[in-house]
Amino acid sequence: MKTNIRTYKVKDLNTNKVSDWTLADILSEINRDHSEEWEAYDATDWREGWNEWVEGDIYRLINTQ
Repeated sequence: MKTNIRTYKVKDLNTNKVSDWTLADILSEINRDHSEEWEAYDATDWREGWNEWVEGDIYRLINTQ
């Protein structure tokens, strides 16, 4: 039985490669390399975290539905 896991198209701005990322992949990128006091982003606020910490630096989210 196939499960429908939502994916997002993410473009690597260094290579122009487009990949499919799951929400878990996105959260991992947002929450990596922070101090122990860091309050991790989750499924409820990931877009805010993406825009603050990731978007435009190395990656660009292509589909935002």
